[in-house]
Amino acid sequence: MRRGLTLLELLLAVALLAGAAAATVPLTQTALGSMQDIDRDLAWQRSADMTLAEIDRLILRRDRGPSRADAVTTTDDRLQVRLATGAMVTIRSEDDRLLSRRASDPGRLLLAEIENATFELDEETKLLTVRFESNGRLTALRTWELTP
Repeated sequence: MRRGLTLLELLLAVALLAGAAAATVPLTQTALGSMQDIDRDLAWQRSADMTLAEIDRLILRRDRGPSRADAVTTTDDRLQVRLATGAMVTIRSEDDRLLSRRASDPGRLLLAEIENATFELDEETKLLTVRFESNGRLTALRTWELTP
């Protein structure tokens, strides 16, 4: 009665096991690389959403006095909001970053890896549209109706 594997059977089993392991390594590397791309995209999207929420808070705190009809002003790459306290907050794109500055502080980073930031204010409808595009393929967009 035979109780073990012969040397040939053992070598064949080891070769099959090594072949299966060698086939799964590239598949695992590809899956992990894709997960890193997804994580980077999700982190950028989360940062863009937080930046839009920050702009939302600024708009809620803007100066609403009758003499302050221009409390929110825009150019292609800049948004300025005059707060009820009188402070002016400027958000602008610089290189591949989006920065927020108040008159009294040096500024802070809101969003990185940004290819394009546009700020549009339609004077007739009083709609403010903010759009961010990442260096990749992601976009964040929000529109506010600026009512007095």
